[in-house]
Amino acid sequence: MLMTAGFAQLKVDDAMVEKLHRTGKDIPTPVQERAIPALLSGRDVIARAQTGVGKTLSFVVPLFSRIDPEKEYVQALILSPTRELAQQTAGEIRKLSDDSGIRTLTVSGGKDYEEEKRKLGNRAQVLVGTPGRLLDHLRKGNTSLGGVTYLVLDEVDEMLRQGFGEDIETLLSLMPQEHQTMMCSATLDEEVRKMGRRLTKNALLIDIAPKEATAATIEQICIKVNEEHKQEALATLIRRYNPFLMLVFCSSKERAVELNDWLYGQGFNTDVLHGDMSQTKRRQVMENFRKAKLQILVASDIAARGLDVEGITQVVNYDIPHDPEWYVHRIGRTGRAGNEGTAVTFYTADETRWLQNIEKKLSVTLERQNLAGEKVRRTIKPPRPKKKKVPKRGKSAVGPNKRGTKYAEASRKQKRK
Repeated sequence: MLMTAGFAQLKVDDAMVEKLHRTGKDIPTPVQERAIPALLSGRDVIARAQTGVGKTLSFVVPLFSRIDPEKEYVQALILSPTRELAQQTAGEIRKLSDDSGIRTLTVSGGKDYEEEKRKLGNRAQVLVGTPGRLLDHLRKGNTSLGGVTYLVLDEVDEMLRQGFGEDIETLLSLMPQEHQTMMCSATLDEEVRKMGRRLTKNALLIDIAPKEATAATIEQICIKVNEEHKQEALATLIRRYNPFLMLVFCSSKERAVELNDWLYGQGFNTDVLHGDMSQTKRRQVMENFRKAKLQILVASDIAARGLDVEGITQVVNYDIPHDPEWYVHRIGRTGRAGNEGTAVTFYTADETRWLQNIEKKLSVTLERQNLAGEKVRRTIKPPRPKKKKVPKRGKSAVGPNKRGTKYAEASRKQKRK
């Protein structure tokens, strides 16, 4: 007997329930439980939830009910901030497409433009892409959005951060006014809310565990290190954990390349991922990491959003992020879909304030350990109390101006009387 009552109760049709079962998806996550019925009923949705809780499937499942495979034009558009996320989303759709006759095409920078143009001529019903490249194809008449009835803005906060706001508005102007919209975001700041008010109608707001920015399945650790010994500290950590898959984050591509070269020279099975690599190279590195041909992937923050790889056992913040949101995105690569994971953050004495900022903003306390994995007592010096200013004797509390001086002198004469 198949354990598929979970998705069936969300009014998902039997054929889709069976496909979900074949891909190992039987029990819906909280965001899927709320988003799927709303989208199936035709309602707009704005969803905020921490990474790794199944947001992609929450809009992919209803998508199939909105597509007519007999009509050979674009009916669904999914916008992503990065080509990696676009490719992963398209992959999730294709897993469930098999015999449906629905064709999905990824359109993103870094890919062969002429090849994309040729494939657009084959009339895909679902487009998944980045705003800039998609606009380029539209301006040159390679495709049209005139038949889109289903729009998804995935990781919309990151698209806005990257400056895609105007591109998104332009793309919407090329679509029919009547369409269904879902916005997914890891955060819900004022800019995201403003866009939500402009682009959606009577949207259902889904806010999953807003006070729990990081998954409870992630063990969060901090280790104090010296900058000059940081590479050796990481090597010690790797030998202790002997990870299945470890993701190491650096603050820049230069730092990532330097660290990867050093680790490789120490004999570790490692590679690097950053924004200036060719698309072919990035795809090859990610494929090797997914297949566990690599044990350690050193990355700049390009990999922090949308990177979905099963089996990442540890995430290491080699360079501590200064933004608590980036901390959330980074460590969210482990502990996904209910699995356990470990997040380790290195910090130096000068970076203690960034650690405290993360803990304060996210209402978490990272357990301090040494490189041997032993718990270390944390001592945080309380701020010094501010000294109260005491006015000097003989001077008026009003101040040194003439009016205050005359007032004080008049008061003293009155007392003498």
